[in-house]
Amino acid sequence: MNFLTPTSLFLFALAIPIIALYILKLRRRREPVSTLMFWEQLFKERQTTSLFQRLKHLLSLLLQLLFLALLVLAIARPQFAFITKSARQLILIIDHSASMNAVLNLNPDNSATESRLDSAKQQALQMVKGLRFMDEMSVISCHTRPTIRTPFTNHQKTLRQAIESIEPTDVKTDLKSAVDLAFDVAQTKPNPEIIILSDFQSISEEILAKFQKSLPQDTTTEEEPAEKGKIKLHLIRIGEDSDNVGITQFRVRKSIVNAFDYETLLTVVNASDQEKKCSVELYFNDSLFDVRPYTLAPGEKKSEIFSNFTFEGGELKAVLDIIDALPTDNVAYATLPKRVLISVLLVTNENPFLLKALSVDEKLNLSVMTPAEYEVAAKDAQVVIFDRFSPTTLGDGNYMFIYPPKTTNPPDESRTNSVATWNIGEALETPIITDWDNTHPILRHVHLENVVIGEAYEVTPPSTAQILARSFESPILFVDVTPQRKIVFAAINILESDLPLRIAFPVIIANTIQWFQQSEEIQEHHLHTGEVLRYKVDSQPTPDAQAKQDEDTPSENTEKILKVTGPGDKTWDVPVENDEILFDQTLHAGFYKLSTSNEPVDDNKNESTTDNENESAADNEEADAQKQFWAVNLASETESHIGIADGIEDLLAGSEVLGGGSFFRYPPWIYLVFLAVILTVVEWFLYQRRRID
Repeated sequence: MNFLTPTSLFLFALAIPIIALYILKLRRRREPVSTLMFWEQLFKERQTTSLFQRLKHLLSLLLQLLFLALLVLAIARPQFAFITKSARQLILIIDHSASMNAVLNLNPDNSATESRLDSAKQQALQMVKGLRFMDEMSVISCHTRPTIRTPFTNHQKTLRQAIESIEPTDVKTDLKSAVDLAFDVAQTKPNPEIIILSDFQSISEEILAKFQKSLPQDTTTEEEPAEKGKIKLHLIRIGEDSDNVGITQFRVRKSIVNAFDYETLLTVVNASDQEKKCSVELYFNDSLFDVRPYTLAPGEKKSEIFSNFTFEGGELKAVLDIIDALPTDNVAYATLPKRVLISVLLVTNENPFLLKALSVDEKLNLSVMTPAEYEVAAKDAQVVIFDRFSPTTLGDGNYMFIYPPKTTNPPDESRTNSVATWNIGEALETPIITDWDNTHPILRHVHLENVVIGEAYEVTPPSTAQILARSFESPILFVDVTPQRKIVFAAINILESDLPLRIAFPVIIANTIQWFQQSEEIQEHHLHTGEVLRYKVDSQPTPDAQAKQDEDTPSENTEKILKVTGPGDKTWDVPVENDEILFDQTLHAGFYKLSTSNEPVDDNKNESTTDNENESAADNEEADAQKQFWAVNLASETESHIGIADGIEDLLAGSEVLGGGSFFRYPPWIYLVFLAVILTVVEWFLYQRRRID
């Protein structure tokens, strides 16, 4: 036995004055009396009870000394070896993934419901309440990443605060990292116990194997290591199997048919054993856009594509109109990029067919110039189409040549070796399209058989070109791609053919412009909950910002801050490092808005003027214009199945039952104080009964 405060044992010296007072209490005093006649008779009567009187005095002394001993030992804080060796190191893992948001005992008529996470936290608090004084506990919360809420401690208030601080999330379940962390820590402890509170909705084969090795087996062999059962494992399942219908996919992508359009893919799964009827409500910028009724068989998964959205872009939200156990996967979010019109410049003297094909496309911002006007003042555009015209110089960009005239000076820039060149030969006698590559994006969904062509010529494409159509051995349509430009060359005169009268003509024109824009891929602002949001910030300042920075040269400590606004209008200020931000607080499904602004570090903030306030307001307006939107979704078919994972039920049955507290739930000094109080009551009772003095 050891003592935490052994110096307190010197308090046993208080027994000396107690014994001294006892001796003084028994000492008789001499008193003169007039006669001894009555005193002698009284003395003879008291002789028969003298032994009892001595015992009464001695019992009183012993009770006082025992009371002192109990108090001194309590102050000395004794520690017993057998109690210390039985101390447990508990590692409590609480799953707070999306499936733990499932409602227990779902009742549509009762809005006050308890989730699986609420039940897990209540059980955890009861475990803390039942801890013995020598036990220690560490609390870990997990979804895909573990978080140590508190290290090992026996302070129950700290443990309760750690458990109560665990908030629900919309992140999918992955216990592997938390279990690995718990087992690694448990290896360093003498009496470790791991407690897992989860619905065990998703368990990997690796974790199942680890659980099986840790749980007690019915039979053991001598070859098995003695430490196999060192770590005690307690698996506590929260919740039961429940029906659920959820959205498992909701993403925006470029249309396969038209690169200028976007389409949204929605997938709904019925993760239950019964047929479910529901409807999907699609909202665009908080306005109802479409409603689709669904009837899903047990286990059925249905996908649907939505398209024909407006050009402005905005926020999409899909809502399942159904009441089930898991409301988290009943809502999904997506961002629709704003579509910018493609600037197209047509250089032609007159071509009504080509002009009509370009004018009807509402996604194009069309400009028309004559060759003479183009030579005087060339106009920039994302796509330039030359109809029966060849410029003397050619810059970087996207160009389409339709039957350019034969010239001795084709477009060439000798300063750049990657410029596309061609040589135009003699006219073809019987031009007819004999072969075409319908796998290329330009000729996709195009049929060119029996096209009547009046005029065409031979052309020798550059070595880097890809031939798309031939008239026997002569190329009549090819593309040439270099780092500086893309070129499409057509060696036929469309005005002398019936191609403009065919459906293939506007399709070829639209496919060509679409192919020019392939490099401008959509930047998908879609994430799964728990994923890290990465955003590359443009390090080059705007001219106005650069001018302002040049004027304000002393403010060199300018830190770029990105403000993130998440669901519930919760905000974070994230600094930009190396022209990039990393944001990992995507724990809830919803829209995350990002806006950038430059915030100078000013030591004299109190001396700001009105001009500075106006400049700050202007900066805020500019930052609002640079907002980016991210859509974060759960979108997990595995998480929507909120039943128990395969293979875990047998492990739950074989899991050890968490033992309750022993007799020594509290420190020994508490029991000593309690005995001292009982002893005081006993002494008072004996004194009242005249058993002691």
